[in-house]
Amino acid sequence: MSLLRKAILVNGTEFICLAMCVVQAAILARALGPAGVGQYDLVRSVLALTPQLCCLGFPLSFLYHSKRNTENTKKYLMNTIWLMLLLSMAGGAGLVLLVVSKAEYFGFIPWFAMIGIGLYVPTLLGNVIARNILLIEIEARKLSLMRILSVGSGVVVTLTLWSTGTLRVPQALLCFVFTAFVGMAVGWTWTRDYIDLSIKPSLSISRKLAFMGIRLSWVDLMVLFNAQVNILIIKYLLEDFQSVGYFSRAQRIAALVVLSGQAIMPMLFSRWASLPQDRLKAHLEKVLRFGTSVSTIILLAILVFGKWMILIVYGKEFLPALQSLWILVPGAAVYLLSKALMFFLSSRGVPELSALVLFVGTISNIALSFLLIPQMGISGAAWASTGGNIVLLLLLTLIVRKKYDIKVMHCLYLNKSDIKSLWKSLLSKTDEQDG
Repeated sequence: MSLLRKAILVNGTEFICLAMCVVQAAILARALGPAGVGQYDLVRSVLALTPQLCCLGFPLSFLYHSKRNTENTKKYLMNTIWLMLLLSMAGGAGLVLLVVSKAEYFGFIPWFAMIGIGLYVPTLLGNVIARNILLIEIEARKLSLMRILSVGSGVVVTLTLWSTGTLRVPQALLCFVFTAFVGMAVGWTWTRDYIDLSIKPSLSISRKLAFMGIRLSWVDLMVLFNAQVNILIIKYLLEDFQSVGYFSRAQRIAALVVLSGQAIMPMLFSRWASLPQDRLKAHLEKVLRFGTSVSTIILLAILVFGKWMILIVYGKEFLPALQSLWILVPGAAVYLLSKALMFFLSSRGVPELSALVLFVGTISNIALSFLLIPQMGISGAAWASTGGNIVLLLLLTLIVRKKYDIKVMHCLYLNKSDIKSLWKSLLSKTDEQDG
């Protein structure tokens, strides 16, 4: 199966999962209301950041080194597992301590939900490691099924709780954790043959994983932090969950632009990491042309139908999110292109360049947030997010243009040659046409 066909399968799966997530979001919006959704998304923001903070990039480092040295894949894997076991337990305990000690910020969370929060970090990291094993050979079918079963199980549980009238913020958080658990269970069922408990931790391999992992982790951590920081600042400055709920729902719809291409990014990382230098430029320019074309179409669709999307999915209670949505959508399209460039730089072994640019973009976002939110509310947060994304893309484009001689004008839209090449690649059973 060609890379394009695998990409279509994985991306198609992502849209199926997106449809299920829309159903889940509609249920949560009607069950929790704007304030409940705000508290739910605030806690989820911290849940998303903690695993990335404590894993130090080991799962992606494992993928990076395995693509370059397939004979030692099991050694890289087992060292990653031993390290993640220790780090994830510490991360889970730290996450619970944070939420408990800052109850005035996060709101009241009962003990049974706290147990789930504590288990989320090791569960998600186990999920990620299993997924990265499948990414070594780009097992698209298994990756797709793993994703569908994971998301689908969370939707079923959410629907069941809602139908019985027991869906509240704590239960919603447990559904979120359960989704990660199912993904981990399915992934490890398929990858268990890679496990070799006779392989003990190696200091040299661990050091090698840590060196690249820390370099890579700063990129992913800054990506996540940049995505969540506006929610954290809104709660800090405006001090109400309702504003968080409005902004987070607008952010979710705007993220559809990013989701249009995000599912294939790890596959591109895997491909770029092993692609010869002489084929990099043409391949990246084609990917950017495809990303620009797809994101533009989705951007226009959301701008036109955004109001109806809010009404249908979330209900009229969430209409105050519309103005923020219109501001966020162009920034999301810009961010999709930035993410492709960041994956490209990481795949070439220079993730620190992405981390540096992300740091500048995030600082811009934070500065604009503190400047604009007190004056404009959640619309100010939307302008800050979009402004930070524009800064990010401009800097990344300058770096890639200088270092790899990428022509910006060659990255704007698909041409006839691209369409013919994509069609041949779609019909091909091998990767011959993917370059």
